[in-house]
Amino acid sequence: NQVYYYIKPNSDGARYFKINSQTGEISTKAVFDREAKGAYALEVEARDGAPSARPNSGGQPNSVTKYIRIGIADKNDNPPYFDKHLYEAEVDENEDIQHTVLTVTANDKDESSRIRYEITRGNFGGAFAVKNMTGAIYVAGQLDYETRKRYELRLVASDNLNENYTTIVIHVNDVNDNPPVFDRPTYETQITEEDDRMLPKRVLQVTATDGDKDREHNIVYFLTGQGIDPDQPDQSKFDINRTTGEIYVLKPLDRDEPSGRPQWRFTVFAQDDGGNGLVGYADVQVNLKDINDNAPLFPQGIYYGNVTENGTQGMMVMTMTAVDYDDVEEGTNAKLKYSIEKNVIDENTGTPIF
Repeated sequence: NQVYYYIKPNSDGARYFKINSQTGEISTKAVFDREAKGAYALEVEARDGAPSARPNSGGQPNSVTKYIRIGIADKNDNPPYFDKHLYEAEVDENEDIQHTVLTVTANDKDESSRIRYEITRGNFGGAFAVKNMTGAIYVAGQLDYETRKRYELRLVASDNLNENYTTIVIHVNDVNDNPPVFDRPTYETQITEEDDRMLPKRVLQVTATDGDKDREHNIVYFLTGQGIDPDQPDQSKFDINRTTGEIYVLKPLDRDEPSGRPQWRFTVFAQDDGGNGLVGYADVQVNLKDINDNAPLFPQGIYYGNVTENGTQGMMVMTMTAVDYDDVEEGTNAKLKYSIEKNVIDENTGTPIF
């Protein structure tokens, strides 16, 4: 008895499948899109070829129906896609290497696809990298706000056959990572010793700048070293305007020995963030110009010399040496001339003996 096969016309997939009525082979009538519909249910009927002998069959053949589920196998025919065309994030310029900035993931309608990620554009200096399986973008190189404050990366997602991309904009935040820098490493000036006019008197001005471009610098200056007494400021010889960098001499200074000095050396510091940030420094040297304020002096109160009674005229008796603490290089301040102020007179001739 021949069996014939039919698809019930009201079946879910009746429009998309057909069946060979004699062999029961089911074949397709359309091209399928798994992402639109992943499975179909067919109601298939099998009939024999002769009227049924069963009671109440009404002369119809014997038949049976069965539901068949047909699943649509996945094919990699869809590219990955991102939820947005643009993602933005921020990162501090001093952030640690391997720090994750953000994670961007793509989706794929093909359920069997495995997505991999790659940065293909805009990654200057290799500043960032992406974990190719997760889409986590992390810091991979040194960031510097003063060099580059914005990166526009192209992130590509690929499923080995198809790919898509999105744009990642990363803003680098400025942090205080540059100390103030003076316009020269050493400042040198000269003032006249013992000058007590118009004190305190400005002797020079120092200037420091901060490499952190877009921050409020608020640089504060202060001194340390020779002539600076932080514990007893009234004993200090120098001071500085903390805002302008102008250095002042506060007292008359003695250049000469035994208690003076020809030079004063100290250090000027510049600190940003109002005195709470990073510090830069420079050396300051103040030279004292000599004035003729020291009289020559003989180190000894009394000098003794001897001469034989038959000594001849012009013979050397002794040498007198005086000391002058003024600067020998400054004019004639310490160039000495010697003379005998009180001499012994020869009673016979009335002329000086020495």
